[in-house]
Amino acid sequence: MLDVGILMCRAGAAQAQLIQQYFPTEIPGYSPDFGASVVSRLNTQNQTDGVEIGDFILRPLISESTGYNSNVLGAPDSGSSSIDSIAAVRLNSDWGRDALGASFSVDDRRYLQLPEANYDNWSAGLGGALTLGNDTATLAYSHLALHLNATDPGVIGVVTPVPYSIDDVRASYAKLFARISITPAFEYQRFVFGQSTGGTRVNYDSLDHQTESGTLTAQYEFTPGDAAVLVLRVTQAQYELVPADNYLDLSGFAGLDFRGDDVIQFRTLIGLERRSFNAAAYQAVTTPTCELDAVWTPTQLDTVTATAIRQQDDPTSPFAHNQIITHAGLELDHELRADVFLRANAGGGESESQAGAGLGTASQTQMSFGASVIWNMNRHMRATLSYGYSHSAAAGGQTERSPGSFGYSTFTSHAILLGISFFE
Repeated sequence: MLDVGILMCRAGAAQAQLIQQYFPTEIPGYSPDFGASVVSRLNTQNQTDGVEIGDFILRPLISESTGYNSNVLGAPDSGSSSIDSIAAVRLNSDWGRDALGASFSVDDRRYLQLPEANYDNWSAGLGGALTLGNDTATLAYSHLALHLNATDPGVIGVVTPVPYSIDDVRASYAKLFARISITPAFEYQRFVFGQSTGGTRVNYDSLDHQTESGTLTAQYEFTPGDAAVLVLRVTQAQYELVPADNYLDLSGFAGLDFRGDDVIQFRTLIGLERRSFNAAAYQAVTTPTCELDAVWTPTQLDTVTATAIRQQDDPTSPFAHNQIITHAGLELDHELRADVFLRANAGGGESESQAGAGLGTASQTQMSFGASVIWNMNRHMRATLSYGYSHSAAAGGQTERSPGSFGYSTFTSHAILLGISFFE
């Protein structure tokens, strides 16, 4: 079963613009979801057989949802009813050792009272894994066509959605030495930004850039499923129109990856990241970084999921050359009955946008919470009702220089969404 919980339950609430959440999680070469909530675990256990095509299994999905968002554009009088249509398909091999998978999804969002806010997101991915004795080699590619929205953290000057695309290629080779594994990996990404829609048209092509990253991960396994982890990474970026924003990024992390326990599973990494820029006027930025994923299963009917991240990110505005993103979230899932689940979530985050020389720093904080009811009507049909609230406050920087003066502001939104999905 394809899990579209993120798409179905977001209810229009603002979320951190963390690109990794959009990459496919169920094809080889990309990281799978860390843990299993009550909802996803039982969905996996009760999933249908899919459609067999030779040695492959095809799993299609279609969903339709409608609702209302009181603040679509982060501006006064921008409430609108919405219709969200999603179609997705995943194809995975059913082999014993090696693996090959592909996925495609499209998300069409329509705002009936604000047609200038309409957009279509889509993604496609292909990945494979080859087993060589005790070692594993992976190669994967994905293309994402997404949009920046005015309510995304750290997005300066956006009024209506701005299209952008990502081409991502990654390769890795995991070498196993008894309890120790060494995994070198390489990733290439190319970002291309377009022009916003509506009456205020702004071209964001100054953000076009590419990055190359090399990573070395070492892991020592104490017991099956429990290990210590060390990660070293170097990244360089080249901006096509603004070479002054080119940078070299060095980072290192150490942590634990404990998944051998059925009650508590967690992965935590703590480290330091330093980014130096091509332009002498831009000071190098050194900051502590961290990542946390944890799942607590106190009973067979409940799970508590916690996530946290702090990292340096590429800017989502021509008025900044670097951003530091901090975000944390908590989700509670409860199985009310065999086919009905309750979900509550809360989160908060901050973005610090490092502007160009002499322009200062702009910051934005966001807090959100939501609740949803998920009803698995049968093995092929699911209904969802969700509510989301978010509040955002911005301060500092010279954001008045950006087109669309309310594109980086303080706002509050309420959203409700009712959806139904069909899958095989």
